[in-house]
Amino acid sequence: MSDRYERLQSARGARIALPLVGAVLLVVGLSARPLLAIPALVVLVAFVGWLALRSPVRGPGLDRLRLLVLGILLALLAGRLIGAVT
Repeated sequence: MSDRYERLQSARGARIALPLVGAVLLVVGLSARPLLAIPALVVLVAFVGWLALRSPVRGPGLDRLRLLVLGILLALLAGRLIGAVT
């Protein structure tokens, strides 16, 4: 089990902590000031993208769902970036 994804899937603490960390990053990304929100959303997009790429389960429906989630997160990030610039 040298792959990080496999270790994350097998660790019991990670199964609890990862969704909580993701939720905290999302809440911070949506509610904090842009100085804190933008890095939180970047980390969340990168982590969700990494998990989507490393997932061994494939299928057209799951791939579309992964793209939808990443698209929503990228749209939120773009909105925060535009809001910070203007």
